[in-house]
Amino acid sequence: MKLYLNTHYQTLNITGGKAIASFECADEAALLAQLEAITKEYPAAALDEALVYLAESDNSASLEAALADIMPFRTFYARRRYPWLLDDLEQHVQMHFQPIVDFSQNGKIFGYEALCRLRDPDGHLLNGEEAFQLARQVRRTMELDIVCQRLALAGKANSIAKGIPVFVNVLPQTIMRDDWLPPLLETLTRLGIEQRDVVVEIVESEDVSPELLAKYCDIIRTHGLRIALDDMGSGFNGLRALAAVRADFIKIDRAIVHEAQGSRVRTVLLEAIISMAQRLGCTVVAEGLERVEDITYCQDLGLTYAQGYYFAKPQQKPVSTVNSLPTRDESHRSHIPDEFRITEYVTRGMTMDVNTPIDQARRTFLEFPDVAMAVVLDGQRPIGLLKRGKAFSYRNLALSNYCDPLPRMVTNRMPTSMLARGLYLERGEVEPWVMVHEDGTYIGILQPLEILSQLISRKTSTGSLHPLSQLTTGPTLRQSLDISLRNNPTTELVYIDLDHFKAYNDRYGFIRGDAMIRLLSEIVRQEFQGRVGMLVGHIGGDDFVLILDHYDPDLPQTLLSVIHHFQTLAIHLYDESDLQRGFFTTEDGKEHPVASVSIAVVNGKQGRLSNSVAAAERAATLKKIGKSNIGSIIVVEDEPPQLILPETEDYSDWQGRALEALRSLLAWHRSEDAHCLDSCFSEYPFFEVVFELDDKGVQRYPNWINPNMYGKIKAGGAGVDRSPQAYANVVLQSLKPYISSIYLSTATEDFCLTVSLPMLDDTGRLTGILVADISIAAMAMLSST
Repeated sequence: MKLYLNTHYQTLNITGGKAIASFECADEAALLAQLEAITKEYPAAALDEALVYLAESDNSASLEAALADIMPFRTFYARRRYPWLLDDLEQHVQMHFQPIVDFSQNGKIFGYEALCRLRDPDGHLLNGEEAFQLARQVRRTMELDIVCQRLALAGKANSIAKGIPVFVNVLPQTIMRDDWLPPLLETLTRLGIEQRDVVVEIVESEDVSPELLAKYCDIIRTHGLRIALDDMGSGFNGLRALAAVRADFIKIDRAIVHEAQGSRVRTVLLEAIISMAQRLGCTVVAEGLERVEDITYCQDLGLTYAQGYYFAKPQQKPVSTVNSLPTRDESHRSHIPDEFRITEYVTRGMTMDVNTPIDQARRTFLEFPDVAMAVVLDGQRPIGLLKRGKAFSYRNLALSNYCDPLPRMVTNRMPTSMLARGLYLERGEVEPWVMVHEDGTYIGILQPLEILSQLISRKTSTGSLHPLSQLTTGPTLRQSLDISLRNNPTTELVYIDLDHFKAYNDRYGFIRGDAMIRLLSEIVRQEFQGRVGMLVGHIGGDDFVLILDHYDPDLPQTLLSVIHHFQTLAIHLYDESDLQRGFFTTEDGKEHPVASVSIAVVNGKQGRLSNSVAAAERAATLKKIGKSNIGSIIVVEDEPPQLILPETEDYSDWQGRALEALRSLLAWHRSEDAHCLDSCFSEYPFFEVVFELDDKGVQRYPNWINPNMYGKIKAGGAGVDRSPQAYANVVLQSLKPYISSIYLSTATEDFCLTVSLPMLDDTGRLTGILVADISIAAMAMLSST
């Protein structure tokens, strides 16, 4: 027989076009050996696109039959290498069950997740990721998915008691098949499983439309099944999917939960997901808990459900007991105690039992006309809010039908730092929060604005730096401002804030919103660093203040530079379509300009400033004038106020500087020595990591890391195929430099972007790609150079 291989990979004896190679194979063993050799000889990226055809020696196959037998190389190789995958999959699949525990019930088992395991003929047990990777290669993903579901339900019927749910993993493409749900419902009926005991867990897969997925999930819910989103925070399961699908449960990816209490960025991600889930009425499950510190941290965040190796490993027979919750002592606390006592500000509030007749609820509201809402309890557990307006709607249904989801729940052990971050993430209208004991029983309600006021005013602050910008904030900032106003009659105050920031957050999400705040803070820091008699502070949210203890005639020009650099760099935080239009729209149809900043300068020309409160009031008046203008503006206190508009064409060429710096590295000797570029980082400190790819997108050498980033960025990387990444793929296709959008780096836990440059020989042929990462702080530095 003869094997034909068709690939775009250009071998040494082929000058151009598609490469077609043929191989004579005496028997099946020789064929398999040849396939193994091909996998070692050809680049992985080329084989991903390659096609093969196996011709029998008699060449009797018709053209139609030959065309039907052409298949992707990966599929052909997997079927030859793992022929058992073409058998009845059910004889190879085992389902293992991992318990999900309930923190509020002292670690009692709440349910189980059914996890796929695949046993090969040699007895090796493959995990779910490995199993589905092989199934994908032989094009049997759907069959494996269905078999796993069938065995998971059989395991539920045989080994898991009624009332305890089982989480069954299902691929999105399976859910969106019209012929999938009816057989599943028939299986439930046949096995005697109640629909509510089954949670359809949508697993990580290729990118799908959240809106389309939500349509099918709504159908599933009408039959009494519940929905969970898996691996929240990674892959396609982003906040957009959470908002569209409105799942009953969301499961937070282990990569975010693991060691989160030591990571500022993971904490931000966790709290953003938890905050949105609570607003949508979703229940959060933390996955992959292995350490005591992670468990106590999740408890402090107010999470109720969790799973992980700490409690129990997946087993074929569902375990009936799990390891006990860790003892809460000082060595396992996930925060530093402070003098702030959140329980001092809790009020009982009005409560109603969920079984209270609606007529009685209405009479209670009439008896207490000043009460706007009541917390609805199921026993001692809060389940929703009943607002006065809804209670008097014309319908006459059970009380639960009038309830809104709880806006946010906190525990009585929540540390001040977590509380402050939660307040920071509440961008919109703030509703009362509900406080519960660690067992989930009701304590009372908190007014977030009252807590915020207390946190700001208390002198026993847990820190003087804002967690996002690392600029002076809180009581320290206010005290510095008051001292400067009291001692220096020439004090100037500059208030800077982002225009339409709430709309931006609604359109792009909290993570990009935080990136924009970081960007502005770094630009302001870069422009004013090292100046005598000046303090840069972060009031909170998107509001910044500069305190100058003297008059500075060059101040307006410096502030124009801030605007120019922000407009230049902020374009990496918007979608291309919004940039082309010059505005973005929100769900209400309103249009908002891109990259717009308003600055108010309070200089005492309207009378001496007595304190920080008076200064803020004067600044608010000036900012109101600025907000009436479309686009960035500086409003300087005067009679009348002076308006300064930026020159729109004045932009920084920071991108050119970054690419030119990267281009200069082509003259440096580069090798497998991890330190061969150490001296270049002294000259170009804005590069965090540099690495080189070959002409197929495969990394040639290990990463060259800026010595300042040792311990944050991993070494290695040689031999990894980077061709699917945009920084490689775009350059491979266009032979032009590439600059990415700003993203959150999982390596450095900071916001950065990637630049890449084609390496061309004298004939213009691509010989490789040079790639570097640049942080937001470095972008600001390059922009102001």
